[in-house]
Amino acid sequence: MEIGFDIISDLYLDPNDSFNWENKATSLYCLIAGNVSAHHRTLLLTLTHLSKFYHGVFFIPGPYDVKGKDYDEYCNLLLTSTQSIKNCSILYHNVIVINGIAIIGVNGWIGDIHGYEDSEAGELAINDLLYLKETIIKLTRHLDVKKIITVSSTVPNKAMYFGQEPEIVNHQLPLQTALSYDSQFKVTNWIFGNSNKNVDTHVEGVHYISNPYLKRRPYYAKRIDVDI
Repeated sequence: MEIGFDIISDLYLDPNDSFNWENKATSLYCLIAGNVSAHHRTLLLTLTHLSKFYHGVFFIPGPYDVKGKDYDEYCNLLLTSTQSIKNCSILYHNVIVINGIAIIGVNGWIGDIHGYEDSEAGELAINDLLYLKETIIKLTRHLDVKKIITVSSTVPNKAMYFGQEPEIVNHQLPLQTALSYDSQFKVTNWIFGNSNKNVDTHVEGVHYISNPYLKRRPYYAKRIDVDI
């Protein structure tokens, strides 16, 4: 049995931008790897729009979404604001399990981060890395979880920049180190945002995918199918 997921990220929408997803869904579920809009109302309207076309929309806030805001406070606001949006879930400190597939979401704070000082982003990155490690350890012991999809709104490691990484990543802890705690090799897919290029590659048994919008037209979801 396979479960399909549509992958999108990095919409960077302003209040006056148009975004129409009608007739573009190819799966029952959608994974959004952050950076939808820095404007709260625009973000909510976009999530509401996408939720009309999927049985589940799973979103992790990215650096652009929380630009100029306190990260934890804004994520808690999103958790409250999206409760009335049907089929929409925020992945902030919230693991979703669908038919044995667990979905973990973290911001990550890797790379050139919008509106945050390097020291502040570095502290948030450490917190996200610790959360990711601890969550992976718990899920490897969970008998009902067969596979794990990790969604980060930033690039998981330097290699995924393919030679075009910003200088700052040399001083940051890569999120990918969390995979060393996956003793049962359950992490099969890593979806990420904050990238300026499409990525679809396999490294050491993990499928890495990035599908940024970046105002490109036409733009379509990248579909992945996960066997269970």
